[in-house]
Amino acid sequence: MSKIKIIGSMFSCALIAMASAWSAHAADTVKIGVLVPMTGATAADGDRLLRAHKLAAKQINEQGGIKSLNGAKVELVVADTQSKPEVSRSEADRLISRSKVSALMGAWSSAVTIPALQVAERYKTPFVVTSAVTDSITEKNLKFVFRVSPKGSWAADNVMDFMAFLGDKGKPIKKVAIAYEDGPFGQGVAKGYKAKLSERGINVVAEESFRTGSADLSTQAVKLKASGADLVLIVCYVDDETVLLRAMAAQKFQPMILGFGGHVHPTLLQLGPLVENTFGIVEWMQDVKKPAAENFVAAYKAEYGDIPLSHSAQAYASTWAVALAVDKAGSADPVKVRDALATLNLPDGPASLLPEDALAFDEHGQNHVRYVIAQVIDNEFVTVWPEAVASKQVVIPE
Repeated sequence: MSKIKIIGSMFSCALIAMASAWSAHAADTVKIGVLVPMTGATAADGDRLLRAHKLAAKQINEQGGIKSLNGAKVELVVADTQSKPEVSRSEADRLISRSKVSALMGAWSSAVTIPALQVAERYKTPFVVTSAVTDSITEKNLKFVFRVSPKGSWAADNVMDFMAFLGDKGKPIKKVAIAYEDGPFGQGVAKGYKAKLSERGINVVAEESFRTGSADLSTQAVKLKASGADLVLIVCYVDDETVLLRAMAAQKFQPMILGFGGHVHPTLLQLGPLVENTFGIVEWMQDVKKPAAENFVAAYKAEYGDIPLSHSAQAYASTWAVALAVDKAGSADPVKVRDALATLNLPDGPASLLPEDALAFDEHGQNHVRYVIAQVIDNEFVTVWPEAVASKQVVIPE
């Protein structure tokens, strides 16, 4: 027998063994893997993600667990990605092959998520992407990959519409600069911005990229200032944006700011006047006017004494979606859970808290969900656009 055939046979046996394990333990617990960055460059977000996953699991178990499996409890099996792609890959393999999880969720950034979902696809285990927005994630015909968050490129259309809205309010924007982290997330969103700005005849006067975790972005700040941009579109995580905004302030450069990725994050409010009246485009806000969103915010505050962020809502929705898929499948077998995920349509209930009519996945595993625009007003994040869901009127920066 050839070496390739031997390896293939071994892998098939491993899958059969795992299926037996899922069947044997289905009535007791359903294991769901959670990949989160608890350490490393993006660790600031890991704790909030995990809190939301745990809150959802607690609620599911308190409400009777997985009813079609005789009340089986949801057990979260958590792994720290260390914010590293190679660790995410190895931990995904471990959670599937050793911990026998029925599905995976995570893993925050696109660069760290992509290697893990490739492992899940190979093992035929569903992977629900919570927050990574790189377009290609749901464009590779992967059958076991689902995403509750929107594509990054969709943000560009919403930003263009918001810029037009500002123009109608007497604040036309003619020159735009783009600053972004150089991973898949930043590159993908920046590409979408450039394409849409070009379509609308708006001049991109500067484009600066940088590595996540950079301690000094003064060079980028100098170049952004020299561009004379009316608006700087920033695409990165919160720690990087903090460094960039401080560098821009040191250059006495104060254009309009619209951030994506880390802008709507409590850490940024520590910058005080530097971020007052700045904007952020985000997948969800705590003041979104939906019953499920209001219930989640109240439960999260009661549990943790804190306000949830957009990725917290995505993690919460993902956990509920996986649990409801297991319940619908009547099985903890990953393939059956995958098939149930593909047919979910949740117009109400806890998983419906994101700003769309229902949580549902298309044939590519993509949930269709819009973005909202938040603004820092009196050192608080509030939704200001679209006006239909806004909690306050926009403040036009001087």
